[in-house]
Amino acid sequence: MDNMILNQTTMVEALDCTYLTNFMVEAGFPDITVTDFQMEPAGGMSHGGGFVYRFRLTYSGTGANRAPRSFILKESRNLASQAHDPGYARREAACYRNGLFRDINEHLSIPKAYCIITHPESGLYWIWMEDLGRESFDVEWSQDVLVNSIRDIAELHAKWWERTEEFENMPFLRRRAQAMYDGLWVERIARNCGMIEGHPQAAQISRVFTEDRQKLLQKLSKAEDIVYPKLEALPQTLLHHDIWLPNLGSYQGKTVLIDWSYVGQGTPGADLSQTVALLVQMWDQDNLDDELLLQALWSGLKEDWGIPVDYEDIRAGYELTFCLRPAHALGGPILGSILSGKSSMVGVSELDRKLVSAEATMQRVEKGVIRLNE
Repeated sequence: MDNMILNQTTMVEALDCTYLTNFMVEAGFPDITVTDFQMEPAGGMSHGGGFVYRFRLTYSGTGANRAPRSFILKESRNLASQAHDPGYARREAACYRNGLFRDINEHLSIPKAYCIITHPESGLYWIWMEDLGRESFDVEWSQDVLVNSIRDIAELHAKWWERTEEFENMPFLRRRAQAMYDGLWVERIARNCGMIEGHPQAAQISRVFTEDRQKLLQKLSKAEDIVYPKLEALPQTLLHHDIWLPNLGSYQGKTVLIDWSYVGQGTPGADLSQTVALLVQMWDQDNLDDELLLQALWSGLKEDWGIPVDYEDIRAGYELTFCLRPAHALGGPILGSILSGKSSMVGVSELDRKLVSAEATMQRVEKGVIRLNE
């Protein structure tokens, strides 16, 4: 194997059969020669700042019959928008290199990594991983299907339950990860709130974003150090921190979970706040039954894995975390898109529809504030 070929190639367009043959040796198939290949986008741009590709390979050699015929190449790059998190692009590669997913395979499927190539000097990270197939992500989502997936995800939390000393030895993990926008949108939230008065739809918008709610969102935008002590007093485990439908799939009866750029320590109910916030804003599920999801996570931990956790601790983590990332997004890009009349990353185009979704999220934020003040 020529390691130089793997380590010096930094452009997908430069990959050829020689490179791929060397990759196959690194992946554990030394008796194979790649004679041809096809490359296609697989799922579009990744949230790690790069792209995701599917490679279909043609082989010769004695090991050709036992080698996978396709692989996924996930590319992550440093992003200016993630400058507040220097480990963002490399975090998923670090997870694989440190074996965070090694023992997770009963209810939850995380694609295997065959080869990891890093170029930290240029902020480029490649993960060559198992291809679970396009059909694994063509899931017909319903509330019942999502509930089952959340119960499966309890395996991640169970495997890392209260292993806090180990987390301290993994500096690549995101710290206090769930807010994700710590202090980033303070000025934007204040500016958005100041633009409501005098807006052509001010009366309509202010029925949801009342003066009291505007003050609350601005207060929460600077309140991480008030919220986190409450969260950190709850049971701790490893969280994905970005569980939403594009990151979920199904493979051989297991739930697939991908994209680990935000992984870090936290309390288990916190993972669901982002899930629900995005379902409300992107899929208009403002009548989503939060209780079903919380019960699914608790049942997975307690019944499937024997973790002695109280349901109230799951609920507390869920409600408190609405004071962080969902509140930041509500006062930042979501309110901004309502004021501009443009669609945001988690919004829809019609003002009435957006305001209904914003109201549903705001009510959950207010429950979190009640929990915070207890």
